[in-house]
Amino acid sequence: MGDEKSASQSTMKLGLWLTFIAFLLIVAVFHSKISEITFGEKGVSAKMMSPQDTNKFSAQERQNAQQALSQRVSTLEEQAKSQPQSTHTGDAQEPQSQLTNATYQATIPNIAGYWGAVDGSAYMITQNGNYVVFQGYSNGVLSVAGNGQISGSDLTLQTTNLAYRAGTLSLQISQDLRQLNGTYTDVMTNQSFPIQIYR
Repeated sequence: MGDEKSASQSTMKLGLWLTFIAFLLIVAVFHSKISEITFGEKGVSAKMMSPQDTNKFSAQERQNAQQALSQRVSTLEEQAKSQPQSTHTGDAQEPQSQLTNATYQATIPNIAGYWGAVDGSAYMITQNGNYVVFQGYSNGVLSVAGNGQISGSDLTLQTTNLAYRAGTLSLQISQDLRQLNGTYTDVMTNQSFPIQIYR
C-alpha cells in the first residue's frame, strides 16, 4: 500500500513538473505575446495579447513595436527580391523552352501600390514577381506587415501585427485588379474576419 501511495505521489509530481515545463516552453515561445499570467487554484493560465492591447502601449513600447515591424518589412522585402522567379505559366500546351520571363511576368497580376479600406486603413503592397510584401497602416501608423505569394488570382499572406499576433490573409484578386476580397484568420484564436481592400 505504501508503494502504491509513493508511486501515485511520484506520478503526480512528474505531472506537475511536466506541466511546469510545458508552461515554460509556452512562455519562451510566446514571451512577447503574453499580457498576463495568473496562478490560482485551477492551475496556471496566461492571457495572450490582443490587437486592441496595443492601445495600452506606452509611447516607448509602441515605438519599439513599430521599429520591430518596420525591420520585419525590410527583411521581407529583401527576401522577396532574392526569391528565384519561375518561368512556367502553368499552360501545359506551351513548351517551357518557348516561355520567356516577360511572358511569365505578364500572367502575374500586378497588385503593387497603395490600397485602402472602408475603415480608413491604408495598405502598401510591394511586389517582386509573384512574391508580395504587405504593409498595413492604421491612423498613419504601421500596424501590420506580412509576406506571401500570388498563385493565379489568389494571394496568401502570413502577417504579424503590432501586438505580435500572427495571422493569415487569404485574398482573391479581382479581374480588374482593383479589389482584394477574402478573410483574415488570427492564428492564435483561429477566428476569421472578412476583409476587402480596394484601389
